[in-house]
Amino acid sequence: MKKSQRMSLLVDVWQRREDDVAKQLAQDQQRLEADQRKLQELMDYASQYEQERNLLGLSPYLATNYQHFVDRVQQAITQQRQQIQRSEQQVNMTRRRWQQARAKTKGMDWLKDKSEREEQAVVDKQEQKQLDEHAGRLYFSRRGLF
Repeated sequence: MKKSQRMSLLVDVWQRREDDVAKQLAQDQQRLEADQRKLQELMDYASQYEQERNLLGLSPYLATNYQHFVDRVQQAITQQRQQIQRSEQQVNMTRRRWQQARAKTKGMDWLKDKSEREEQAVVDKQEQKQLDEHAGRLYFSRRGLF
């Protein structure tokens, strides 16, 4: 098996690895977007609840219960922000893994191309040598020297 063929197999292996990491990156980004949407929904819900509380004019007892509920929503918002930070870290880590895999794939592809060029240069040199020998024999046979 030629070196370029072996290199081609390696390129295929690294391309599959790169594709796998790219799929994981897409999943991580989707998870981050979902987490961000959930945060926005919680913030909208808390804002709406706060506006309603101001309009209702609740008794002190109900206002206290209402405030406890709003506090729980705020805790959920804080937890969701922490989840977004974790998701962002995961996306960044996966993106770095993808960049490394991409660099490895590109490197292997470059080596494969280099091997193909070297092999082609050897073939071209052999063909040129054969052509030169043939031309020499033809020249000498026409001159009666061979």
